[in-house]
Amino acid sequence: MENSEKFDDVGLIIFDLDGTLLKSNRLNFEAVKKSLADLGWGVELTQARVDELMGETNDNFYREILPADKFLEKEKLRKVVHGYDAPMITKYGESFPGVLETLKTLKRRGYKLALYSYAWVDYFNAAIAALHLGGIFDYAECTEENGLTKVVLVEKIKKRFPKLKTAIVGDSIHDINTARETGSIAIGAGYGYGGRELEAADVVIESVPELLKIFDRRRPVFGKIAAAVKERKKPDKAFVIGINGIDTAGKTEFAKGVADFLTGNGFKSQIINLDDFHNSKAIRYAGNDQAQNYYTKSFDIEKIVDELLVPLRAKGELHADIKTLNLATDKYEAQRRYDIGADAVVIFEGVFLFRKELAPYLDYKVFLDITPEECKKRARMRDVPAQGEEVMAKYDAKYLPAQKSYLDEARPREVSDIVIDNSNWEFPAIKKH
Repeated sequence: MENSEKFDDVGLIIFDLDGTLLKSNRLNFEAVKKSLADLGWGVELTQARVDELMGETNDNFYREILPADKFLEKEKLRKVVHGYDAPMITKYGESFPGVLETLKTLKRRGYKLALYSYAWVDYFNAAIAALHLGGIFDYAECTEENGLTKVVLVEKIKKRFPKLKTAIVGDSIHDINTARETGSIAIGAGYGYGGRELEAADVVIESVPELLKIFDRRRPVFGKIAAAVKERKKPDKAFVIGINGIDTAGKTEFAKGVADFLTGNGFKSQIINLDDFHNSKAIRYAGNDQAQNYYTKSFDIEKIVDELLVPLRAKGELHADIKTLNLATDKYEAQRRYDIGADAVVIFEGVFLFRKELAPYLDYKVFLDITPEECKKRARMRDVPAQGEEVMAKYDAKYLPAQKSYLDEARPREVSDIVIDNSNWEFPAIKKH
């Protein structure tokens, strides 16, 4: 995404309702059609015509569908339509795919969320209830509530959240213009009702969940890592980033995020997982101390060094097939192909990664820091549903004691190039850089 860094310091996101969060064309058509019939005005209305006018102000909408003489009585129609708000929204109202999940995620990431609309108050409140959006927004108001324009309403919202850079998400030119007039970033909801008029937006999205790629609190952290790669990488050698942390620190997802960010910034990247290099059960469980077994015997360090890291360091690239353990069968029958060019960035993630045998081959070290308490909290959420409550005993007897030995011996926080507080994996904070 071009100039995506402009979104990194946004703190307040204001959403339009119709055509952005709420699929409202069907319910609006049914409400207005029913109201026109009740009034006996003899005005024919089609769903296609309503679709064309979605995103217009109420006055413009009525001006387009009513004869001139009836437009003068628009308030009469408006009152009848208002009476159908709740039942029509209940019957026909639905959100666009991913709305609730996306909003909840943005809230967890620390963004302030606001809702505004041209809608009238009853309609506005009925939609919030029907879409289960109560409690999601830090502020919500429609233009009718206090007789405000969208521009004035946005300025009012911004005053409630001072010093926060603002983005407006909407499906009409009115939202784009409101963003321009209030010094906000304009995000066009291309899946809504705006059409080509959204080309004036800073960016156009085709689904609500795309916002999670734009508003990703990890991006500034990824940017620091990418800057280090640009500074340190030699053109004739692949660059190896090591991503480490204790169990459940979020290494795998963080590695994917780094890879996506690097790819989006012109790098070639490849992820390697330490878990692909397990030793067989006979080796992993050879000793009586399960914590020491986990730390010293879980992984085939010799294979990693001899067949992967040493050749990669010596030649600057690697093109090889490496046979590894199939955990399901406990046999060395998994064939993994590695095609790593000199222009690649390798992202190597796993536990115990900065031990003395591996650390010299890592060009940049990332440590994701969480507490043992957070580790167990995540384990309960991730592992207990699949493995049962007994898995928690392993964290006390095996995983955390092994990690303590590793932390004492390898001192990953000290040797890392960057240490990240990953207690909130959706809103990481740099502790050392």
